[in-house]
Amino acid sequence: MPLDADVKSKLRDRVSTANKANVTDVIAEVEAARAGLAEDDKDHARLGGWLEDLAVIQGGGVPGKF
Repeated sequence: MPLDADVKSKLRDRVSTANKANVTDVIAEVEAARAGLAEDDKDHARLGGWLEDLAVIQGGGVPGKF
């Protein structure tokens, strides 16, 4: 079952404002939401991409910058 629009919006806001100070908490929130989704759900893939971006932030980088 796809994520509720309100939940997805809240997570998207948290991901877009994540920084080194709060990235661990944001990762936990995204992983918790992703755990309840089927692997073939498009939101599962979307949240996976967000986790990749958060990993870059956690490593001190900026997503999308090389």
